[in-house]
Amino acid sequence: MFVRKLIAAFALIAYAATAAAGNDTDEFQRRWAVIAGMNLSCPTTASVERSPRDVGSTAAFASPQCNVLVEYYLPQQHFSVVGGYNAETVQWFDSKVDATMQNIVLGARYYPLSKRFALQPYAALMTYTNVAQRHEQHSMSAWNGDGGYGRNCTLRLPRVSIAPTVGVDCYIFSSLALEFQYGFTLAIDGKAHVTTTCNGSPDVYRMRSDMHRHNIQIGLKATFPFRFTSADGNNLFSLIEMALGIYDPADEKKQETKKERRRMKLGRVLDSY
Repeated sequence: MFVRKLIAAFALIAYAATAAAGNDTDEFQRRWAVIAGMNLSCPTTASVERSPRDVGSTAAFASPQCNVLVEYYLPQQHFSVVGGYNAETVQWFDSKVDATMQNIVLGARYYPLSKRFALQPYAALMTYTNVAQRHEQHSMSAWNGDGGYGRNCTLRLPRVSIAPTVGVDCYIFSSLALEFQYGFTLAIDGKAHVTTTCNGSPDVYRMRSDMHRHNIQIGLKATFPFRFTSADGNNLFSLIEMALGIYDPADEKKQETKKERRRMKLGRVLDSY
């Protein structure tokens, strides 16, 4: 039942988005937008020597960080420029080694589809300039019943990173969209070196990363001039009713197709004889 309602919810959102986007006219143009959300990053590793004690993930997605962007649509159709700020955390060894960058973001987007479509996929090229400190060094040790380990790390955070990116805006209403984005961020002059020793052994296990990373962003996008149409209002009420359990679009009677109507008419004619 839950899966059925979830599918129905997505279907209604898609219908609402299509109806909202379909109301766009040539006179209405999106001029600019504000995007607020969060991003997750997972660095790649160039080489890993896994020690007996390193049973966790060497690299994984870190805790989410915030990002705020402003987008300006260029007079040329399909293109826009994006700029703003995001914080980005990278981590290794289950967050035992991590660092956070404070990035100034600048990039350009290309939207291949007409603005009348509710789903707006895009391709982008983004740059991230880290304005926080670049060099960090940490040492740590831990002990338990089975022994212990020591770990030293040297991080050189990249000053500039470049990311080929793809994403999609899903318009729930005329001026409000959910945004999903993935980019592979290429670090320029970034390095991470981590060495681990176990139980006082002279053996040293090393991990090295060039700070290239996978990045996922999820956000809410509001476009301006902002507008909220009567169709948006109807769709909003439908979403509220569905959330309260008052309305379920899956229970609605499906609209008959022309082929079904012709078949029914033929059946009535045959029944009359």
